[in-house]
Amino acid sequence: MTLHPELDTLPLREQAYWRIKQLILDEEVPPNSFLSERGLAERLGMSKTPVRLAIARLEHEGYVRVSPQQGIVVLALTFEEILDYIDFRLALESFVVKGLATAPSPERVEALRAQLAEQARVVHDPKSTRQALVRADMAFHRFLAALLGNRPILQALERQQEVLYRIAMRIFQKYPDRREQSFAEHQALCRLIAEGRQAEAVALISQHILRIKSLLIGSEG
Repeated sequence: MTLHPELDTLPLREQAYWRIKQLILDEEVPPNSFLSERGLAERLGMSKTPVRLAIARLEHEGYVRVSPQQGIVVLALTFEEILDYIDFRLALESFVVKGLATAPSPERVEALRAQLAEQARVVHDPKSTRQALVRADMAFHRFLAALLGNRPILQALERQQEVLYRIAMRIFQKYPDRREQSFAEHQALCRLIAEGRQAEAVALISQHILRIKSLLIGSEG
């Protein structure tokens, strides 16, 4: 994920909110770690007041918990929450792929090739960070929804981007070779869509998403 595009023009409390959220999303402050208002204020170069307001907002959104005993604790997604979001993706993206494979126009096929080329530059760059790999992976899935042109589905996926980003960050951390595997599956999916092989394309996107679930279950064992 990226910071608010006009971050420097925002009030300090908004800047603090977006910058602390970015630290959490990128796991620069990992799940279950402890923070303090003073430490965050020093890190962000501002007073504790905007930090305090930002923390209150982040607590309301479920990113942190504030307690008198522990201070500020960065909350991890629960395993149940992660599985629910994977099922959410499975339902929406299976519909998206089915729709794209139903009518694979030359324009759509060319757009898919261009998107894959963009992702390939990130995947094959040995200097790419985990954050960059996750953003490129997510951009592919978001692109599919945008290409279909179903606004409610695209909006539904976009509303969950931050949670999905956190899940992907966990996967790419635990399984570094996932970068190549995931991209290869994206390439195969685009071929099936381009050839109008609807049933196979839907089966592949289902396997692609369910593999995330199996990897996570394996890591929890």
